[in-house]
Amino acid sequence: MKEDFLHYLWKFKKFDSTNLTTANGEPVTIINSGQYLQLSGPDFFNAQIIIGDQKWAGNIEIHVKSSDWYLHHHQTDPAYENVILHVVWEHDVSVYRKNNVEIPVLVLKDYTASGTIENYLELSAPKTWIYCESYLAQTDDFILKNWLERLFFERLERKSILIRELLSNNGNDGKPLYLRCWPKISD
Repeated sequence: MKEDFLHYLWKFKKFDSTNLTTANGEPVTIINSGQYLQLSGPDFFNAQIIIGDQKWAGNIEIHVKSSDWYLHHHQTDPAYENVILHVVWEHDVSVYRKNNVEIPVLVLKDYTASGTIENYLELSAPKTWIYCESYLAQTDDFILKNWLERLFFERLERKSILIRELLSNNGNDGKPLYLRCWPKISD
């Protein structure tokens, strides 16, 4: 599991967002998942959630394991003081702010469909040629041959456009391009 995939799940809510609870059993409602930041600091800025009966606005931090909080030294970084929810794949340790208040944790693994995970694993597995290689053998020959023929004609059209542009830009006199570029030899 990679953090980038967890960012994708959170950003596009590719999990069952009904009846969410924190690792401590408090109900969670996502009002706004926040703005995805690819800079230093928390992963999602200005999120809005409800935990229990309390509405929160702040940042969301996402990790594969909750212990990554300490591995990345977020406990000493002031940029992480306004994290309102720690979203993780595996919850292995509780995380605390500097004032010893525990940060609520949402375990995303508990709400993600197995099909979503299988698709991710299949797409992220190393490939030998192209991503859909395993499906080529299952494709009807007629469809595959028509597709290859269409690719051929599209490539031929692209190249012919370039040739027409070259001819147009160089006088279109019918002489081969290399003869027009070659210096004239005087007698």
